[in-house]
Amino acid sequence: MTKDLAGARCVVTGGLGFIGSNLVHRLIADGADVLVLDSLDPRLGGELGNVPDDVELLVSDIGRPEVGDAVAGADVIFNVAGQVSHHESMVDPLRDLDLNVRSHLQFLEMLRRVAPQVVVVQTSTRQVYGRPLYLPVDELHPTNPLDVNGIDKLACEQLHLVYARVHGLRASSLRLTNVYGPRQHLGREGLGFLPVFIQRALEGEPIQL
Repeated sequence: MTKDLAGARCVVTGGLGFIGSNLVHRLIADGADVLVLDSLDPRLGGELGNVPDDVELLVSDIGRPEVGDAVAGADVIFNVAGQVSHHESMVDPLRDLDLNVRSHLQFLEMLRRVAPQVVVVQTSTRQVYGRPLYLPVDELHPTNPLDVNGIDKLACEQLHLVYARVHGLRASSLRLTNVYGPRQHLGREGLGFLPVFIQRALEGEPIQL
């Protein structure tokens, strides 16, 4: 799919983080013109070394006014920015609300004004479903988040879909599940069981269920 974006102006929010940086590498390899937008908040995991040195970068929160000029000419925005730790969302719920809802609503309002025709792909989480009532979980499964992060992520994806229905923004949302791969943090707590399991396996330690 990304080969169809060769020459397109693509913005990756949260592009210095784990998922965002892998997307940046793929888009560059397939010939897209890429802008990385990242707040570089040390608690969110973004690192400058995750992307090539010559990639275009704007260090800012997605809700700040200066972002408008940077995204005005975008063809596609991959909105990967946000807080992902379910544990931290329960420790500091207002911060999670700020990072996963308020800033995204500001971003959507900005896009409605400066880039109304842009395609927006937002990343949500499978955690919006809560404990599954049946397996495999499909898109018709009821949503019942179990923590603040799941609630905020669900609110964020619904905001994107509302802006699609009401304002014509070409937005969609993906509910990602247990993502793993290069540039993933293995030493930070609260980012799911897979990094913990991988770190233990690499260090020859037992994996406990």
